[in-house]
Amino acid sequence: MLNLVFFVCFGVGVGFVVISFLIGEIGGESFSAGASFLTPSVIASFLMVFGGVGLIAQHRTVEVVAIGVSALAALAVSYLFFRFVIIPLRRAQNTSTVEKQSLIGRDATVVEFIPQGRFGKIALSVNGSKLSGPAKSEDGNEIARNQTVEIVYIDKNTYHVRRKGF
Repeated sequence: MLNLVFFVCFGVGVGFVVISFLIGEIGGESFSAGASFLTPSVIASFLMVFGGVGLIAQHRTVEVVAIGVSALAALAVSYLFFRFVIIPLRRAQNTSTVEKQSLIGRDATVVEFIPQGRFGKIALSVNGSKLSGPAKSEDGNEIARNQTVEIVYIDKNTYHVRRKGF
């Protein structure tokens, strides 16, 4: 029975890692605001290590020791993963985040033609980070690709722009 528990934990952890790699981070935010270490990635690392170490340890020792060794190893690896991977990634993400309203008045380049009354796409560089997003002409007219535009306002993640110099 314990073998099945370790195997399922290991399989769920590995499965999460594979799926995350294929489709991106699943549920990147923590489950609980009071416990910011409870991210899906940390939980998956705990399960993977707990199951993997448990599968190995159960063949070399008694069940109680295998559970204890597995839990300690999983806690240690999860803590190290959180401390040396998750926290630095959060810090890096926070320093590169741009307040959307600070983009108003900035110049951008149309990277996908903006048809009359419809959406296109713009790109701009802010603090060394490249941003892009859907854009619509403020006056409803079309704007050609590679045209420089000014961001007038942002509504629901859509940049409303006008041709520069008009």
